[in-house]
Amino acid sequence: MDLKQQIQEVHNHYQNLYYNEINNSIKGELLISKGDSYDVSILLAPYPILFPQVFELSERIPRKVTRHIYSDSGSCCFTTQAKSQILLKTKITSLYLFVKEIAVPYFKNNSFYELNGNYKTEEYSHNTMGIIEGYRDILQTNSNLNIARLMMQRIERKKLKIHDLCYCGSGQILKKCNRGEHSICYKDFRKIEIDLLKNDMVYFLKLIKPHLPSF
Repeated sequence: MDLKQQIQEVHNHYQNLYYNEINNSIKGELLISKGDSYDVSILLAPYPILFPQVFELSERIPRKVTRHIYSDSGSCCFTTQAKSQILLKTKITSLYLFVKEIAVPYFKNNSFYELNGNYKTEEYSHNTMGIIEGYRDILQTNSNLNIARLMMQRIERKKLKIHDLCYCGSGQILKKCNRGEHSICYKDFRKIEIDLLKNDMVYFLKLIKPHLPSF
């Protein structure tokens, strides 16, 4: 489905959202449940490499990172960029699915926060730590050193085979490690663009550098 068809599909399901060709955005009232809606602007430019940028226009959500709004751009923080690239190549295969499965749950979570003072679903930390947690989640390991090593291998265009030792350091082969789950995780990891890995690698290097032996 081309982008024009995807935009039309969004409007078909959310009829108060309209496409603005001048700035390549979708704007209007996003109904998330009966009696609850948000005024939004969805800038399509990063899509489909990354999630579109979504802005909540009425400032119902305070402009702070603790409320999952980026402090620099003012856009909504849905997940890490690495996670978004994986989702766009697996589950979120259209703009409609992005709105339905990513944007709407985000705003529902905010409405829950307004009533209860906490979020219903667990979120990553903010800034650098959120990026680190995202990769730990993707690869199902907490070893920053092993994650950084795997990122470097990928940047160097090296590929693990199913009978190679798993990246997590367990000593098991990739195919069998964690009951085969790490093999699936590795396939997802390889969906992350190398340019993004290069950017995110910097955060891991800052964490592991103090623990590396000096020569």
